[in-house]
Amino acid sequence: MKFHLKLLVILFFISNASEINSQEKKNNKNSPTHKPSAVKLTEVSWHDMGCYKIEMEMGTVYFEKDNGVSGFKSFIDTEGNDWVASYLEPGPNGDFRGFPNSVGNFGHAGRDSGSTTTIVNGITEGDQVILESTNGKFTFQYWFFADRVAIKVLKSEGEYNFLLECVAGGTADAEDYFVTADGKKHIPTNDGEFDDFTPEWFYLGDAKSKNVLFLAKTPEDDAPNENHRQIRPNGQHNMDLYSFGRTGKEEKYQVRGMSGNEHICIIGFAPVTTSHNEIAAMVEGFLSDPFKSRVKPIKIWTSAILNKKKEWYGSDEALAIAKNVIQYQSTQGGFPKSTDLARAPLTPGDIPPEGRGRANSIDNDATSVPMEFLAKVISATGDEKLKASFARGLDYLFAAQYPNGGWPQFWPLRGDEYYSRITYNDAAMIQVMNLLSGVVNGKPPYNFVDANRKAKATIAIERGLDCILKTQVKQNGKLTAWCAQYDEKTLQPAWARKYEPPSLSGGETVGIIEYLMSIENPTPEIINAVNAAVTWLRDVAIKGVQLNKVRNPDGRMERILVKDPKAPLLWARFYELNTNRPIYLDRDSVFHYDFSEVGYERRSGYDYHGFWATDLLEKEYPIWIAKYGKINASKTKKKEKTKTKKLDKVIKEKVKTEIIEAENGKFSGIIDRHSCWHHVMLTDAPHSTHSGRGVVDTKNEIGSYIEVNYTAAWTGLHRITVRYTHIKEDPRPGELLINGIRVGTLAMPQTEALPAWKTQSMEVNLQAGLNIIKLEALNEGGLPNMDYIKVAEIRDIAEGSLPNIHILEAEDGNFTGKEDHHSCWNFIAQIPAEHSGFTGEGYVDTHNEVGSFIEVQYNAPNTGKYELGIRYVHGKTDVRPAEIQVNGIISNPSLAFLPTNAWTAWTTITTPIDLKKGNNTIRFSAISIEGLANIDHFAFTPSIQ
Repeated sequence: MKFHLKLLVILFFISNASEINSQEKKNNKNSPTHKPSAVKLTEVSWHDMGCYKIEMEMGTVYFEKDNGVSGFKSFIDTEGNDWVASYLEPGPNGDFRGFPNSVGNFGHAGRDSGSTTTIVNGITEGDQVILESTNGKFTFQYWFFADRVAIKVLKSEGEYNFLLECVAGGTADAEDYFVTADGKKHIPTNDGEFDDFTPEWFYLGDAKSKNVLFLAKTPEDDAPNENHRQIRPNGQHNMDLYSFGRTGKEEKYQVRGMSGNEHICIIGFAPVTTSHNEIAAMVEGFLSDPFKSRVKPIKIWTSAILNKKKEWYGSDEALAIAKNVIQYQSTQGGFPKSTDLARAPLTPGDIPPEGRGRANSIDNDATSVPMEFLAKVISATGDEKLKASFARGLDYLFAAQYPNGGWPQFWPLRGDEYYSRITYNDAAMIQVMNLLSGVVNGKPPYNFVDANRKAKATIAIERGLDCILKTQVKQNGKLTAWCAQYDEKTLQPAWARKYEPPSLSGGETVGIIEYLMSIENPTPEIINAVNAAVTWLRDVAIKGVQLNKVRNPDGRMERILVKDPKAPLLWARFYELNTNRPIYLDRDSVFHYDFSEVGYERRSGYDYHGFWATDLLEKEYPIWIAKYGKINASKTKKKEKTKTKKLDKVIKEKVKTEIIEAENGKFSGIIDRHSCWHHVMLTDAPHSTHSGRGVVDTKNEIGSYIEVNYTAAWTGLHRITVRYTHIKEDPRPGELLINGIRVGTLAMPQTEALPAWKTQSMEVNLQAGLNIIKLEALNEGGLPNMDYIKVAEIRDIAEGSLPNIHILEAEDGNFTGKEDHHSCWNFIAQIPAEHSGFTGEGYVDTHNEVGSFIEVQYNAPNTGKYELGIRYVHGKTDVRPAEIQVNGIISNPSLAFLPTNAWTAWTTITTPIDLKKGNNTIRFSAISIEGLANIDHFAFTPSIQ
């Protein structure tokens, strides 16, 4: 293989990089000065050697410059680890280190090559700082950016190389590794593994480090590449060597293949949490424009992939990308956001883990855009795997929709208010509505969707439209605009992030209007909504102000408002709910009415203004109003009522699905009953066996609490008992307060497992009547997961009477935190215990042999076409095809049951069948020696004619 990228770039990405803060003078708020520089150079003595110290956001380089020496003496990451440290004595952690260690000691710290190094143009801070080193034969420039160092060759008299001699993480460990562009991990050896490889980039790391370091070069050439581990005679690991343009041990480390001035090199650090594909995108971005600041990663996957020519979607390239895309689909059917889906996931870290992070979202073009892309490829190729993926995506969207018609940003829900909000922000919900509208219309590229899902999409759109109309904000009874997000229960405008308050949106409102205008034959309610929102946009437009953008020394783009009577109309992102005044918030959530009062970090990192409504007002709305502005409202309303009634009738009469459980038929095999009680009683599924409807998981902070009310029948001694679970190592004690008075502390020690609930009690005096019982966290971890607080009287009672003992469920009280519902149904739906999630009494696991079968009887109400849905799960990697016979006649000779990737990822596959009125025998026979997949049930739905 050839290691073909002649641009070697060292990149530092801060693992815990915080956004840049700036000190702003209140008397000169718009001034672009006093901003931190992206790069700063100072002259220092480092380990008794004269060096330039170059400080960047990504880390620090000490560049040796005196006594004829040039090159990296130290390369220090954000944790303070020195990956070069050429100043150390020979031994297991020192000696020979440096970069770029080019040829004849040129660029090698600690070695005299007759070099001199100067600061280009005398610039010592700014977007970039440039050093130039020369010894007469060779001249290199070192471009230091905030996020990388790039090396440019200006002159060479002969061949040279770029050589990194270092130890990953700052110490030599046997586990130090490097990863090549194909995602494979390697441990360097004494002899070296590669003479050359392509593409020519890789990254190296240490299991203890929070950073990885990667290198690349461009353009492609035939120069050799080297990697090996230097082992001392005593067996000690001294350092690892990586080079472009030098042979390995077998040819005695000859420098060859690189000459002239075309070569460019880049080297750097990224957080160890950066995925392999993200590193690939970064490297490709830097290689595409190595001497420009703030270069963005090269993303193959963007929404622009939907704008290709129609014939392209039938190409091998499009199909290959589509097959990459479906690898990112979750077991629930959703897709992750902010992920380059076009790149094949080469390492486990490339796929965002479910339940956190970026997985299962409709935000930032997630789910809707990949599904639209898949539809285009399916329409061109008819690929069955893609069809199955698209169907699962639709099922995900149906499941994620709230009963009120809105969609959350992430589903399954995570207990986070922001993620659970109905989300119009960034067109999240509107993109879903547009996708489902395409499905309902049934035109290409959505003409392959089955009738049952089309009917479900119709219902989802009706609900979504109802949500849109209900959430349009009124001011004094007058319709205005929409907020970017809404409370999923109350449908009231809600907070998102700390600088995104409940407000009217100048951006999201435009997308909602455009969706409403796309509806054929709109009702008077829709027309009124559009007209009112357009009027609002006209009224709140900002006039006579120009939005300027200024590039500052730190590389950030600062937004500034400047008075200009000729400026085009501008809209604010947030308008105050009752006054329609533009409002601006920083991360402290303080309201401002003057944009210049917002801190520099947000002004240079967030769009508070835009020209969002320009095309709508000037082009789109005039065309729409000309078509629908004079519609007879009563006729439209009557027509819509008739249409709705017909739709309801179709849905009720024709889309009536009947379920037949597989275990109620005949079969060769066994019934498995991994049922709900089985998980609750026999597994360590988190938080099982609580009482009531859930548990309370308080906030992780001192002072978080649970508070319940109890009406005592008498004044006197009572026993308070709390039931809790807590498996983490940190102690979670709570202070018990009765009517505001502290009465003692409950230690609540660690439990053995999450299902291993414990109780702890304390005797206290209560007064007759109402008592407020509060448990308050004493440590930053908050309280354990709390099930209930029990109150029992301690007194003698009359014979035959029962003591007063009351269970007060924690979730019924007041608390800080969230309510968890890890109840029995929750295990079926969400806990990845093996084979959970079936309906009925169990599922059928047939014998592993050809001919194993399941046979069921179905009494069809009418003769005609039906959609047969088979619900199954298959956690292994093989395909389990089945022959389907209806009344002894083969209906489908080979229906492929594809892997579902997990034993909990129940999936429904559909196929059309013809049935006669009355009893029908449907038989499923295994074609594979492995038998059938695990079958849960069969759903029979009359096809909509």
